[in-house]
Amino acid sequence: MTLQRNRRLLLKSGGLAALASVMPTSCTGSSPTTTPVTSLPKVDIAENRIIRKVAGLRPFRRSGFVVRADSLCDKTVVHNYGHGGCGVTLSWGTANMALKLSLDTPHRDAAVIGCGVIGLTTARMLQDHGFTVTIYTAALPPETTSNVAAGVFGVTEIADTDQLTGPFKQQLQEAVRFAHCYFQPFVGQSYGVRWVTFYMIGDEPQTQPPDFAVTPELYPLTTYRPGEHPFPTKYAASFPTMIAETNVFLPRLVEEFVARGGEIVVRSFAIREELCELAEPLLLNCTGLGAKTLFDDKELKPIKGQLTVLRPQADIDYCYLDGAKFLYMCPRSDGIVLGGSREEAVWTTKPNLAAATRIFDGHQEIIDGMR
Repeated sequence: MTLQRNRRLLLKSGGLAALASVMPTSCTGSSPTTTPVTSLPKVDIAENRIIRKVAGLRPFRRSGFVVRADSLCDKTVVHNYGHGGCGVTLSWGTANMALKLSLDTPHRDAAVIGCGVIGLTTARMLQDHGFTVTIYTAALPPETTSNVAAGVFGVTEIADTDQLTGPFKQQLQEAVRFAHCYFQPFVGQSYGVRWVTFYMIGDEPQTQPPDFAVTPELYPLTTYRPGEHPFPTKYAASFPTMIAETNVFLPRLVEEFVARGGEIVVRSFAIREELCELAEPLLLNCTGLGAKTLFDDKELKPIKGQLTVLRPQADIDYCYLDGAKFLYMCPRSDGIVLGGSREEAVWTTKPNLAAATRIFDGHQEIIDGMR
């Protein structure tokens, strides 16, 4: 099945093609400042407000994501996968890395394999730099793993902690800083991207976790002592960040990709040799967990994360994370997202009822304890 639109379609001003021409060559990572807070609106948490329980699989590699060029048959393959729990966060950053490798080839006719956030941002980057692109995918949004993501900008579960100080650190810094800069012009309703205040809470003083400390300037903390914040914990800290609502962001990328002449072909590949049948000489492997089988990546494994979603609540404009309990809340236009859970090497996306109960009860305790 092929989805095509007329290549002569014009896009509204402010689209991705315009962004490609006006993006600054450098970005300081500056962002709105936070102010001390004594009260916040509470999430209305009740069983009858639950609208869905969903689970997704994070494609985790202990050594971090893969962006590299390889060969297959007579084709060049550029890999871009293994983003753990921060595919949305890193999407534009690793897409830019994959673009650089693609520009080093003589090819300008590309096939992107995968239509999650990594595949879509990679495809859009290629289009904006003169490539003709076809996406081959087994699933389209909203059926991709990316749709389950909370979409908050922040690095989480990207690699083992010891990798954050090794050679991978510089690669991660490049991806995060570029993505943080590139995301900022998307802020607005049309892309589902906005600024929010993110609170980290706990009974110990809150500091940047190791993943954040790789690019500390992107997470400027305001710290709160006991009694200086509304949460039922001793301490809290906050920083401004962005959230990309995947229910808005991904369909918009699909729309722009097709409007710029891109094709989407619904097709799955059981073995890598089937990729040799494609006409395009340049392949971008954005298959996430699919790379485990397709490219025999033995390091790649799933980490199952689960969400409980409540009906939308317009007055909630902040996120929180209790790191010790691994519970987080984020507001979106399609609902209040309550997470989290972590099940390593679990392949099923069927919601775990015990995890759902723990998530709901844990958030209820936090919210009921707020001042």
